[in-house]
Amino acid sequence: MWLVLPVVNALIAVIVLAGVPFLGYFIWHKWRHKRRFVEIARRAGLQGSSARYLMISAAIALAVAGVLVLWQPPVAPFLQEGSPQRPFAGLGWGVQAIVMALLYGVVQTGFVEELVFRGLIAGSLARRLPLVWANLLQALIFMLPHLLILKTMPQMWMLLPLVFVLALAMGWVRIKSGSILGSWLVHATLNVTMCLMVAVRTVA
Repeated sequence: MWLVLPVVNALIAVIVLAGVPFLGYFIWHKWRHKRRFVEIARRAGLQGSSARYLMISAAIALAVAGVLVLWQPPVAPFLQEGSPQRPFAGLGWGVQAIVMALLYGVVQTGFVEELVFRGLIAGSLARRLPLVWANLLQALIFMLPHLLILKTMPQMWMLLPLVFVLALAMGWVRIKSGSILGSWLVHATLNVTMCLMVAVRTVA
């Protein structure tokens, strides 16, 4: 069944790529600082956010989705070997594409990357550095794995400045709000939109 692999991939990403770093973070704070789980989760950004920052994040998310839809970037690079959007080719606008896009964009990449980069890294940096420097450093760290774009789809190098600007925006929201909810919303919207864009534009 088509649902099995996307679910398994999402679970593996959450358990390994998010769960293991959070477990290490939890053990360190529990052992070194004797903090309770609730406090550790809060420091990692796993808490609610004020309506103000959620509205700002929603506006950014809509703007990003709008840019992608209006820009209509070439689809061919997203169909190359190694592209995470490749499995969406030819699916069209249907239940399978939507469910797969949500699993990939919201869970497998959105939540996992936001917990690690914004929750753990940006949060830790913000407690040690001024906001501007903490935000800039977390954005640069976030850029490192995204440089793989140059390997899998070098034609889309122009996405890297967009990724960096969005990393700055998401980092600012996370640091100011103390929560990853807003940055998660932006990240998930971007990834889901890209997946569905490939699914719809590659229908024969």
